[in-house]
Amino acid sequence: MKRRYHVCGILAAALPLICPTAQAGYVFSNGALSGEATLDLGAANIISRNINFGTGRVDIRNGENTGTSATWQEGYLKPGLTLNYQLNDDWALLGGGSVVSATTLGDGDAGGFSRSSDSKTAVEELYAGVHYRQWTLTLGRQNFMVGNGFIVMDGNLDFLKDGAYWLGPRSAFRDAAVLSWDNKTLQAQAFSLRTDSDLGDFRLTGANVDYNLNDQVTLGAMALGVATIVDSSQSTQRDGMRVYDLRALHGVLPGVPNLTLNAEMAWQKGSNSTTEYDATAWYLQGDYQFASLPLQPTIGYRYASFSGDDDLTDNTSKAWDPLSKGFIDWGTWLIGDVVGNYLMNNSNENVHQLSAKLQLNDAFTLGAMHYQFWLDKNNFLGTAVENKHFADESVVYLDYAPNAQLYSSLSYNWVKPQAAAKEFFGDDKPFSAIELYFTYKY
Repeated sequence: MKRRYHVCGILAAALPLICPTAQAGYVFSNGALSGEATLDLGAANIISRNINFGTGRVDIRNGENTGTSATWQEGYLKPGLTLNYQLNDDWALLGGGSVVSATTLGDGDAGGFSRSSDSKTAVEELYAGVHYRQWTLTLGRQNFMVGNGFIVMDGNLDFLKDGAYWLGPRSAFRDAAVLSWDNKTLQAQAFSLRTDSDLGDFRLTGANVDYNLNDQVTLGAMALGVATIVDSSQSTQRDGMRVYDLRALHGVLPGVPNLTLNAEMAWQKGSNSTTEYDATAWYLQGDYQFASLPLQPTIGYRYASFSGDDDLTDNTSKAWDPLSKGFIDWGTWLIGDVVGNYLMNNSNENVHQLSAKLQLNDAFTLGAMHYQFWLDKNNFLGTAVENKHFADESVVYLDYAPNAQLYSSLSYNWVKPQAAAKEFFGDDKPFSAIELYFTYKY
């Protein structure tokens, strides 16, 4: 689920916080008209053993247990086109679109969310808009991200027939509208975004602001409301939810330039005729790079907390709803490649994260991470458990990025079940995955 497809916003120039590193494809121009044609592609091979700690892989469509191991392959192609027509010095028309074709082969992913030959070719982005000085308005299917994707980033879950669940190449929001204002140090957006049906087919409508304080820290705030589009027993009802978010990202302390700090706090409030919302999520993170040492080692620690619900029978929902969280890098916000993909989803969990990496050369990065997962409340998927310590996950990875277009990675991930997981699953084998993949952007 959104493992390594780095989402890029549709308007890199107008919305740098959405797309900080735009890639150049085939650029063309003819008078006032200019454009860019792009092609993204990716593939992965994953081998997983002792799925669900030895209990086995369960196909979510028929409930069949298909065994304790799975090997599968995923791939996608994404051609795209963006256009800009400059009317005069102040005004410009813009538009763009892309198509994603994705497939899954082999046994299907370890979570049972996809099967062999699940595949789909469909329009991903399709938008039009206008740019006036510091203002940009876009309408249609488009990508959008707030902050680092803690709450708002991914409009598509890549379930079932979508194919490529693990790579997750689809991310655009449907029926979306984004109005943005960019004054370099201060940026603001008003947005209305609709997710796909696998996420619950809900709409996020709100506003966000970011302020760059002398390149020392970026302060941000967001408020949004949630409305469920389709009333279905298969989707989580979120009508009336209100989300408030405060954050401080990329903070650098005076005199300590190699230390980077990030923090965020969010609340889910509001109510509807049947449910009252009262959930919280927050994190604190620090990363330090020893820039003067050989290989420039970087170490980091993060504590992330997502509230759980201690009474599942009342009408108050206290478990954090991850909404449309995204993925931008290892552990953010897919926490643990095994646990985050197949077991937990940023709700009712408290996570200690330790990280370390070495820059072997300009192309290779060697890294390791360790997570300790604790339940916030004494239940897992609605089943009561006595102990809150769920599992510990470790990963060793080698990233290869020789240029801005090619990215590849090989990783080994293993999860040791702790008391809560052993009680729920009834087994204690280490759940592991070997992952090899690449992406290429032209």
